[in-house]
Amino acid sequence: MVVRSEQGSGVRGWSARIARFLVIVLALFTAVSLVAADAWWIRVFDFPRLQFAMVLAIALALLLFTRSRRLWLWLPLGVAALAVQLWQVVPYFGFMPQQAVSADSCEPADRLHVASLNVLQSNRDFDRAIAYVREENPDVFLAMENDAAWTDALSAALDADYPHSMKIPQPNTYGMALWSRLPFAEVERNELAGGGTPSIKARLTRADGGVMTLFAVHPRPPRPGQDSGQRDAELVLLADLVRESGRPTLVVGDFNDVGWSSVTETFQRIGQLVDPRRGRGFNATFDATNPLMRWPLDHVFHTDDFGVLRFAKGPDVGSDHYPLEVELCLSPGEFAPQQEAPDLTREAVEDAREELEDASKGGEGFEADNLTATVPDD
Repeated sequence: MVVRSEQGSGVRGWSARIARFLVIVLALFTAVSLVAADAWWIRVFDFPRLQFAMVLAIALALLLFTRSRRLWLWLPLGVAALAVQLWQVVPYFGFMPQQAVSADSCEPADRLHVASLNVLQSNRDFDRAIAYVREENPDVFLAMENDAAWTDALSAALDADYPHSMKIPQPNTYGMALWSRLPFAEVERNELAGGGTPSIKARLTRADGGVMTLFAVHPRPPRPGQDSGQRDAELVLLADLVRESGRPTLVVGDFNDVGWSSVTETFQRIGQLVDPRRGRGFNATFDATNPLMRWPLDHVFHTDDFGVLRFAKGPDVGSDHYPLEVELCLSPGEFAPQQEAPDLTREAVEDAREELEDASKGGEGFEADNLTATVPDD
């Protein structure tokens, strides 16, 4: 007998039920993720969009294979949810256009090699991280989640090769330390949105005497008991500092956010920054311990003065993050005409102000009256 429709029992029937359940649940998650709110239980749905898309694709295939009941209802619902998820993540696939232009070659004096690593504070495999930095041999290395023990171990190994540094050890998983071979014209610690989450602004002096600005950041993630308002405010305020700092500028760190989120898009527009990850693959840096649930939390953004020589995820070094590696070439006259940062629109400014206002209502460690003045005028 030829089966022409879903059977009420057996493997085919249960497969159809599971497929319908997945479509309903993931369509609901997709709808919730589009809500403009900083509640942690909403913003966590920003992260696993690729995973949601893969499960939706499997569920849709099962619906067709099992010839599910009410296919006219479940198929369009699943396709719509899949389209939303793919619309967010497809720009990061390797076959898509690159937002940051590639550099085929570069004079040694114009090269900048940066590596960043969230070391995982509870991790005590210092030697593995140190061996990685020595092998990668970047010009600038950013460590995050460094407490006193991590800072001491890294300092003992790196200070001789990296004579310029700023170290902010903290026991709350938001420590930060920056090592550089390039001298600091100036360096300062900031705490843009309070909450014990410092950031660093360093003006790096190049061999020809020119100066570039590097910001390092590691805001708090959305999680139970902690909404995204503080993270969002910190990124918006940082973007405003980037615009005021002049060019060339780059921003490095664990954003605890993905590049396709609305907040990171606002960050790019306010800061007038390009994303070298777009069109070069996901290079997912977290969670290194879970191959099924990974997304790109660590980022480098830069002004259009740079071209990209290399952008890559580093090896497993014992942390729950992989390192992020980028090699840039500074040549504004060559690269700026070839690429364009997202436009600074009125909508982006309004979104930034809304993020700051929302964060000020439930924020911790900062005053709302001090926030809006940093947002660019219309």
